[in-house]
Amino acid sequence: MLNLDTTSSLMWSEIHEQADCIEACLRENRAKLQEAANLVRERGITTVVFAARGSSEHAAQVGRYVFETKTGMVSAIALPSTVTCYGAGPDLSHALVVGISQSGGAQDCYEVMRKCVDDGGVCVSITNEPGSIMAGIGHVRMNNACGPELSITAAKSYMTQLVLVVGLAAYISGDEELLATLDEAADVVRASYELEDQVRAVIPAYRNGSHMLVFGRGLLYGLATETELKIQETSYFDARAYAASDYQHGPIATTQRFVPALFFIADRQTNDGIVDLLDRMHEERKIFATVVSNDPSIAEMGEQQIVIPASFDGLRAVFCCAVISQMFACLLSLSRGYDPDHPEGVSKHTVTV
Repeated sequence: MLNLDTTSSLMWSEIHEQADCIEACLRENRAKLQEAANLVRERGITTVVFAARGSSEHAAQVGRYVFETKTGMVSAIALPSTVTCYGAGPDLSHALVVGISQSGGAQDCYEVMRKCVDDGGVCVSITNEPGSIMAGIGHVRMNNACGPELSITAAKSYMTQLVLVVGLAAYISGDEELLATLDEAADVVRASYELEDQVRAVIPAYRNGSHMLVFGRGLLYGLATETELKIQETSYFDARAYAASDYQHGPIATTQRFVPALFFIADRQTNDGIVDLLDRMHEERKIFATVVSNDPSIAEMGEQQIVIPASFDGLRAVFCCAVISQMFACLLSLSRGYDPDHPEGVSKHTVTV
């Protein structure tokens, strides 16, 4: 196991603030979540559109699965350029539009939100900057309440965005299991810190590489895309995320034995398909895999394993695996001699139009 010093890393510190941030975020926003849910019900809205980029879009990707499985609402991620570049865009008069941005300065997402307001839909903002343009628009305006995020690589802002997106679905649906998961999210994250030694143990297999694959399915696909981004921006590593279902429709032909793969398999609703893919890649290409699972028998299918608590399945696994992916990215960056807090070419306030 590599002896990596994390004491000076802002990202590492903010990873370990997340449980407290979740609790603060929920205290700050429960009334607003209820307010948004009431508006959606009063209007009979059955469509949700997320306007987000980067890590915020990955939180929305998880949200799409939660909304469609728990509220029955059709979900989509906006194409902001249809508004900002093409001067068009869909009719949002009967949609819930959720704008998500850490900085609140995403001009293109703001324009989608403004169109929703102009069209007469219901608009919600989720930001961590009260004075930003996105925080100043919408019928319900929520703040992450996670404090200043000093590392450019987002951790606690992503986690609290995830909490608020799940919270919207929970309050709209009234689903008791979803509400319970929301209440337990901080404790799940705290328990996930205890997995650090397992994460550290797998880093040597990746530190000298340049390519890797990341797999998930369903709820854990959104988490896989966030893992991809964290690894790319902290370690300048060519990480590629795929839904296990999509990979078999062509990309599997590019599988190479010497490119390691990270599998998130902790959702009983989707496990069978991703286990089948892992079996096939082992049999046909003799790949090297790290398996993260809440089922030890599945974890043992990998050449390396990270075993999470058995009760962390589905959405609980998303919260747990988010911590794992953040720790993985931070440690990998440090092992390669980089600074995870200040990735080259990456800005905390990226503005696209």
